[in-house]
Amino acid sequence: MKSDLRVVKTRQLIREALLDLMSERELSGITISELCAHARINRKTFYRHYRAVGDVITEIENDILAEFAAVFKSHRSSIFDVGGVLREIGATVEQRREYFMKLLKHNPDLFGKGKIKAALCRMVSVSLRNSGTIKDENAIFAASEFAVSGVLSLYAVWFDGGCEGSLESMTDVAVKMISQGLTAL
Repeated sequence: MKSDLRVVKTRQLIREALLDLMSERELSGITISELCAHARINRKTFYRHYRAVGDVITEIENDILAEFAAVFKSHRSSIFDVGGVLREIGATVEQRREYFMKLLKHNPDLFGKGKIKAALCRMVSVSLRNSGTIKDENAIFAASEFAVSGVLSLYAVWFDGGCEGSLESMTDVAVKMISQGLTAL
């Protein structure tokens, strides 16, 4: 199904305007009128695409999840290619640094709780289960929670520190820790 380029551009314009406004103040203080003015669209155009400001955030989170899911799918042959998966996810996070910084300002728990973490844990659990290497459901749960929580915590710390240092080197440390932990199971 081909998307209408006007629709894609308008939705992107609205998302960018929301992220800009979020860097100035809390999401709860942003009105649809302000968002429309910042995006240079009228309210009717906004309502053609979204019902509320929160719907824009939901779409942004869903897009992030889709990107992460694509990384997992591309490494479907082996969840134990932790390095490949994490390096691609890390590259996505680093490439979209400004985007994530604005989202984290609105939602500091973006990487710690919520739907991104839950979805990544499900993806890792399914991959571990499908690999057949780990049979114990408790071990699958623990391994996926350990891996996802650790990596997302590193991302949060990196952003909290103003993106100082190399995310790639942090990812390398995470890969070593996770690989040894998964091997031990």
